Amino acid sequence: SSTSSGSANPDTANSSSTSSGSANPDTANSSSTSSGSANPDTANSSSTNSGSANPDTANSSSTSSGSANPDTANSSSTNSGSANSSSKAPPGRPASIGIGSSSIVITYIPPNTGTTNSRPSPASTGIGSITSIVETIGSVSVPSGSSRVHFNSQNLEIKILSHNVSLMSTQLPAWANWGQKERAEQIANSDYIKHQDIIVFEGLSDANARKILLDGIRSQYPYQTEAVGSTRNGWNATLGVYRQSTSADGGVVIVSQWPIEEKVQYIFDNPGCGVESSYHKGFNYVRINKNGKKFHVIGTQVQMVGPACSDLGRSVRMNQFNNIKDFIDTKAIPRDELVLIAGDLNVTRGSDEYYGMLTSLNVSEPKYAGIPYTQDPQVNALTALRHRDSQPTYTNYVLVSKSHSQPEVWQNLAYDPISPKIWKRSNGHISYEFSDSYPVYGFVYADDTTPTKSGHRRKYDQVSLVSVATGKRIQANSRKKNGWLKANATTETKFTQFNLVQPSDPNSNPFCMESGYVRVEPSAYLNYFWNWWYSGGFSGGNGNYGYYPKFDDGSNRLQIINLDGGCMQDGSRITFKDYNTVLAKHQYLTIWRKGAWSQYLFLWSNGVVRETTFYLRLNSTPVRDWRSDLIYR
Repeated sequence: SSTSSGSANPDTANSSSTSSGSANPDTANSSSTSSGSANPDTANSSSTNSGSANPDTANSSSTSSGSANPDTANSSSTNSGSANSSSKAPPGRPASIGIGSSSIVITYIPPNTGTTNSRPSPASTGIGSITSIVETIGSVSVPSGSSRVHFNSQNLEIKILSHNVSLMSTQLPAWANWGQKERAEQIANSDYIKHQDIIVFEGLSDANARKILLDGIRSQYPYQTEAVGSTRNGWNATLGVYRQSTSADGGVVIVSQWPIEEKVQYIFDNPGCGVESSYHKGFNYVRINKNGKKFHVIGTQVQMVGPACSDLGRSVRMNQFNNIKDFIDTKAIPRDELVLIAGDLNVTRGSDEYYGMLTSLNVSEPKYAGIPYTQDPQVNALTALRHRDSQPTYTNYVLVSKSHSQPEVWQNLAYDPISPKIWKRSNGHISYEFSDSYPVYGFVYADDTTPTKSGHRRKYDQVSLVSVATGKRIQANSRKKNGWLKANATTETKFTQFNLVQPSDPNSNPFCMESGYVRVEPSAYLNYFWNWWYSGGFSGGNGNYGYYPKFDDGSNRLQIINLDGGCMQDGSRITFKDYNTVLAKHQYLTIWRKGAWSQYLFLWSNGVVRETTFYLRLNSTPVRDWRSDLIYR
């Protein structure tokens, strides 16, 4: 945040200035470095000057204390939906899963009660010539033409996690500075990856981050594959079209608690379109031995949806799905063993392409629970930063092959954990997200380790600020992400909610927040932070010293002060103090009480008065809970 005294014309766009004056407050998303800043109504600015840019543009990215005009747009819609529900099937009743009239039920003998649940040591892994261990489960008679085989789900209990961790190579221009090292360390130490039999990681193509993550979880998951397309070594076989020159490997890695008896990598026949045509994408196949029972897992990340592809990549994805299905068909996997396909399939749940995918892969649709999206720019701040104009979508799955053994029910649960520690980009941006995508759990029955509530609620998220002077709430502009802040709301809405983060606190979700430097972000507009506007001169007018949210550029001298002392709680009286770089003194955020700017927020008062004081209201809305959507044994 720099000091400036010049000013930019608020009616221009696409400037990125370095100044102490700033652009018109009706712009958005300028990219400047200043203490006063570009007009808030502009966007995508990128110039260097001591004047200022027009406020009617959008998408700025700057570091300043004052900032671009708040009255611009680029809002995205907020959707919520939830998982399907279904009734719990009694144990031992495979027919109740309702897979179709062609389903058959195989008589089984309950498993030996003497079977141990202990995990074999890594030394027992066999990777070379493998002799299958056959366990007789019962007398099986499979009618010709039948496409499914059902067993008691106790024989098929497996817990698998799929997560696109977005730890892409830092050598790729679009991924040079996204906290790969820090995020890899935090994922390795996280709780959400615990208690699984198998994990499929996608987007794990940065070699350094991959080593950090895999070494960090080796004690929990000692059996690990290489990343698809990174090497020919360490595999029982390499199939498909292996290319020697690529910009990134396929980034898919499978890790397991249990011995991996066979590892195969398959490089897709069709390399893809757009930037991904230079990636070495494909899939992993592993055969897992869990206490003598065999499980077959395919992990993959297929072609993403992109405008560089003539049909947004749909034909490429279909070709890649066919590679997977053909591999399963030719592998001759015993039909009484479970086969799972897991990964980021880049197909939106519920779309026409989704149902085509289920058919192409010959998989059953799972029972869904958890959050409604695996990538959501309305909730995930990293998604909002990387994909600002995208819509929420669900693309990660753990699916069961219909051609092989079927559990009584198969559930997919999308979950939204946050890192307990913040991480920072080199430009100072602070985040608490593990990735721009959320993980998905696949399992038969839920148990006491299954998440039942959203993990994304923090104590000082979605707080409201109620004026002591007027009884009204501060709110962001409902039409423009960087519109002026006003204290004129009489009812609670999503625009009256704000997220508080203290940059000096390494904890992402502190139990106690005391007075100190703070970044204030509208909950409805992630990565937009409170900043003040300045267009030149030493007096007010034209919005000078007015506050608005600026994209990725909050005032770095803004402080929150608890007038009651100690930890901020519901009902605490608070005030905000900032440094006026033009007048070289601290002042307080003040509600203007007269004229055309009445109820707007300005950096103005020299002391604490009623117009600078607010009641802090913590969010009391219940956390999203999906326990009732889960099926337990």
